Amino acid sequence: MKLIKIVIPCLLLGACMFGTSKNAKFYTQSAISTNTISAEYTASLSVNRVQLPKYVERPQMVTQQKDSLQINISEYNRWVELPSVLATRVITKNLSVLLPAAQVKENQSKGEGFNWIISVEIVELNAVLGEKAELVAWYTIKNTSKKVITQQKFSHTVPIGKTYEDLANGYSRLLAELSQEIATSLIEQ
Repeated sequence: MKLIKIVIPCLLLGACMFGTSKNAKFYTQSAISTNTISAEYTASLSVNRVQLPKYVERPQMVTQQKDSLQINISEYNRWVELPSVLATRVITKNLSVLLPAAQVKENQSKGEGFNWIISVEIVELNAVLGEKAELVAWYTIKNTSKKVITQQKFSHTVPIGKTYEDLANGYSRLLAELSQEIATSLIEQ
């Protein structure tokens, strides 16, 4: 019994002194659209919260193994907010740049008072570090009566580097391209 009273505190002390854990890194996505598509487009736009597959709607960054169905969930590389919140904010900011005369807001209510309501459902969001990031999504544009005006599929892949920062930048580029396609569809209405 005396031995246990001595050994256990020594083990705990050793773990505290020598057992260090890796610090987590936190990433965000950014709006990177810089070119205006139409300075004359003046509608009001409501962007609903982006819907994501459950496996990526988590704080940990998710990647896929090359040539495999295996998914990696990184405990030490995390999003600063839920990916759906980041994606919604990025699309909203991108649309504000692409259509600077439009009133673009994240939907905080039911979209009342807006000319167009935009919904995005991301069905695939995959990345292989050192290779590519892929986004497959459906976007829907509805009028104030909630009538679907257009529903389109978007699919694109971009090359990315080997780091998680490269992954975050790749997702930002994909969201910029999706935003550009949405803006073009809005102008055509």
